[in-house]
Amino acid sequence: MLETLYAFFDLGQFTQLPINGSHNPGLVVLSYCVALLASYTAILTLERVQIYQSKVARYSWLVVSAVISGIGVWSMHFIGMLAFELQLPMSHGVLLTLISVIPAIVGSFIAMKIQVSLSSVSATLVAGTVLGAGIGLMHYTGMAAMEMPAHLRYDPLWFVLSVVVAVSLGIIALLAYRHYKKSERTNWFKRRSAQIVVAAIIALAISGMHYTAMIAANFYPTREPDAVFTGHGNWLAYVVGVGSCLTALMAIIASQIDRRLQQQQKLAQMSAEQLYEVISAIDDGLLLFDEHNRVLLANQAFTRLTGDDLDRIKGSKLNIEDYIEHADKLLENIKNTLARRVAWQGKVNVRKRSGKTFPVRLSISEVRYNQQKERHFVATITDISAEVESSERIRYLAYNDALTGLANRRSLLDHLQDQLATYKEDGQNGALILCDIDKFKILNNTLGSDMGDLLLKRVAERLKSSTKANSFLARLSANEFAVVLTGLERGNSVNIKQQLLTRIYQLQDQLQQPYQLNSYTHLCSFSAGASLFGDSESNAETLMTQSGLALSHSKRKGTGEVSLFRQDFADAVSKRVKLEEQLRNAIKQNEFELYLQPQVNVESKPTGAEALIRWRQSDGRFVSPADFIPLAEETGLIVPLGYWITERACQILQQWQQNPDKAKMQLSINVSAKQFQQPEFVEQVQLLVEKYKIQPHRLKLELTESLLMDDISSVTNKIKRLKRLGIEFALDDFGTGYSSLSYLMQIPFDTLKIDVSFVRNMLDSREKAQIVHTIIQLGESLKLNIVAEGVETEEQFNYLTRLNCDTFQGYLFSKPVPESEFLADKTAP
Repeated sequence: MLETLYAFFDLGQFTQLPINGSHNPGLVVLSYCVALLASYTAILTLERVQIYQSKVARYSWLVVSAVISGIGVWSMHFIGMLAFELQLPMSHGVLLTLISVIPAIVGSFIAMKIQVSLSSVSATLVAGTVLGAGIGLMHYTGMAAMEMPAHLRYDPLWFVLSVVVAVSLGIIALLAYRHYKKSERTNWFKRRSAQIVVAAIIALAISGMHYTAMIAANFYPTREPDAVFTGHGNWLAYVVGVGSCLTALMAIIASQIDRRLQQQQKLAQMSAEQLYEVISAIDDGLLLFDEHNRVLLANQAFTRLTGDDLDRIKGSKLNIEDYIEHADKLLENIKNTLARRVAWQGKVNVRKRSGKTFPVRLSISEVRYNQQKERHFVATITDISAEVESSERIRYLAYNDALTGLANRRSLLDHLQDQLATYKEDGQNGALILCDIDKFKILNNTLGSDMGDLLLKRVAERLKSSTKANSFLARLSANEFAVVLTGLERGNSVNIKQQLLTRIYQLQDQLQQPYQLNSYTHLCSFSAGASLFGDSESNAETLMTQSGLALSHSKRKGTGEVSLFRQDFADAVSKRVKLEEQLRNAIKQNEFELYLQPQVNVESKPTGAEALIRWRQSDGRFVSPADFIPLAEETGLIVPLGYWITERACQILQQWQQNPDKAKMQLSINVSAKQFQQPEFVEQVQLLVEKYKIQPHRLKLELTESLLMDDISSVTNKIKRLKRLGIEFALDDFGTGYSSLSYLMQIPFDTLKIDVSFVRNMLDSREKAQIVHTIIQLGESLKLNIVAEGVETEEQFNYLTRLNCDTFQGYLFSKPVPESEFLADKTAP
C-alpha cells in the first residue's frame, strides 16, 4: 500500500529537489479557447436531446454532446501539456494519450444524462461531481502518458485541491446550466449570453483543474539529460486546436440542420385532421366553398354564430339569401371586387336560423392553387355585436346626458340648427327656453349629491310628462335644462311673446310642484329665460346665448322669475366685456386715483378722511365706481385694485406725517371681502406699513357686514393680528345687513359707520331716526366711535350732534376731492 502511494505522491522519498517547468502563454490561452468552444458546442447539441421524444434520437444527440465535450476536454488537456516546457526530453505515449479521452467522454455522458433526465438540485450536484471526476481522471490518465527521464510525483495537497476545483466548478457549471434552462424562453440575445456564460464556467472547470494539477506535479530527473529540451513544436498544438474547432463547428452545423429538418418534418406531418383542429380553434367563423357555392369546409365558430348544423351544411349549396336580406347588390359588389383579385371586406347584418340578426365583419378571398384550375373561396365572419354596441353607447353618451337620458348641449345645438333652417317654411315660430333649479347647490350641500342627482332625474321625468311629444328636451349643466318649443302661432311680436310666456308659466307651475325624493319631500323654484327663433338670425349658438342672457337676467331679479330676451341684455353684456378689458388695462396703466372726503368732529374740524377710488380714463372721462367696483368684485380684479388703494393710502399718510396740521389725521379705506380673504393680506399690510414708515393707528380699514358672514373665526383672527400692529377697524354701512350684535361683541372694532340711507331720510322717517338713535347709543355703550355718512344739511348735522354722534362725513362739509387738493390745505383746519 505504501509503495503504491510512493509511486504516485511526493511524500519526501526523493533527496534532490524537483526541477521547475513553465508554460507557453499563447498555448495556455489557446487551450482555454478550445475548452470554451467545445463547452458551448456541447450545450447547443444538448438542446437537441430535449427536443426529441424518441429514445434513439435522444441518445444519439446525447452521445454527440458527450463526445464533443470529451474531445474538447481532452484537446484542452493535450494543448495544455504541449504548453508545458521542462528542461528534459519529453514525449507522450500514443495509446495511453488516446485512452485518456475515454474518461472525459464517459463522465460528460453520465453528467449530461443525469442533468436532462432529473430536475432536482441534488441530481445536479451528482452530475457536477461526475463531470468533475471525469475531467480529473482524464487529466491524470493523460499525465501518465508522459515519457521522460524523470520520476513524476504529485503533491498530495495540490492533488486534492485539483480534484476539488474540478468537482466544484463542474457543479457550479451545471447549476448555471440549470438556471439557464429555466430562463430558456427569453429573447435570442439573453439566451445566447446565458449559453456563453455556462460554457465559460465549464471551460474554467477544465482549465482550472488542469493547471492546478500541473502545480501538483513534481519532476525528479533520473539522470542528466543528453540534450536540453527546447519544447514541443507549436504546430502540434495548433493542429489539435484546429481539429477540435472543426469538430465543434461540424457539430454546430449538424444541430442547425437537424433543427431545420425537424421543423420541416413537423410541417410535413401535419395532417388534414390537425389542420381542421387548427381551423376549429379559430374564434371567427370560417367557410370554404367552391365556384358553385358548395360548402367544402366550415368550422364550429361559423355554426355557433349562424345557428347552422355543421353536418347539414357541409357539401350543400350555400344560399346567401338565407343569411343576408336583399343580397343582390352585395353579391354584385363582391364579384366585381374578387374579379380584380382583391379581397372583399365590409360590415353586414347576418340573420341566424332563429331569425335574429347581428352585425358581422365579413371578408371573402379567392383561393388559387398551384398547377390547378380549380378555384375556391374562403369567407371569415367576425361577430362585432360588442363593438357596435360600444360604438352606439359612445355615440349615445356623445349626444345625451348620462344621468337623465336627455339630450346634451351638442345634440341640442344640432337640433336647433335643423329647426332654425326650416321653421320659416312651416309658417310657425318657435323658442328656446332655459330653466334653472334655484338654490340647487344648497340641496347638494345639505342632503348630498346622490339626492341632488335624484332630483335632476325627477325634473327630467316631469319635463317629459309636462311638454308635448314634439318638444325637444336637453340638460345643459348641473341644474340647467332646455326646452325647444315649436308650433307657436305666427302673429305680431306681442302675441307671440304672450303665447310663449303662457307656455313658460304653465311649465313652471308643473315643475314647481313638490318632488318626492325617497322619504324627503322637496320644494324648489325654477327661473327661466327664453328667446324666439326669429330673434336669433337663424343661428343656434346665437339663440343659446340669447336664452342664457334672459335666464341670467331672471336669476338677478330673484328666484322663480321669467324673462324673455331683449336686445339690451346683449348690449349690457357687450358693455360689460368691454369695460372689463378697459379695467384690466387701467390697472396696468395706473389710471386710478384716490379722492378724499374729510371726516369732521362736532366742531366741523377735520379729524381724518375716507379715501374713495376714482377712475379717470385716458380721454379724461370718469367711470362711475357703481359700474366698475361690482365688475372688479366679480372678476377678482378687486384684489390687485385693493392692494393699490392700500399702498397709495400708506403713501398719503407718509406725506401727512410731514405736515403738522395733518400728522394726527386718520385715513380710512374700504377693503373688499375678496381682498381681505387673501391668505397673505395681513403680511401685505404689515409690509406696506413698514415700507412707508407710517404710524399704524392712522390707517383705518373699513369692512362690510357681508364679510363677517363667511368665516367669523378667520376674520376675527386676521383683525386681531392687524390690531396688534396698531391698525384700526371700522364696520361700514352698519344697519343695512345682518347687524348682529354678536359680531360687535366678538370683533374688536374701533368705529361704527351709520349708512347714508338712514342719515339721508332720518328727519322724514321716525323709524329711521329711531334706528340712527339706537346705533349711536349702541356705539356709546360699546365705547365705539360713531361716524354718520351722507350728512348734507345743517338740520341733519344738528340732530346728530344732539344724539352725541362723534364724527360726520358728507357734502355739507366737502365733496370728495383729489388728494392733491386735500393736501393743499383747502380742507385743513
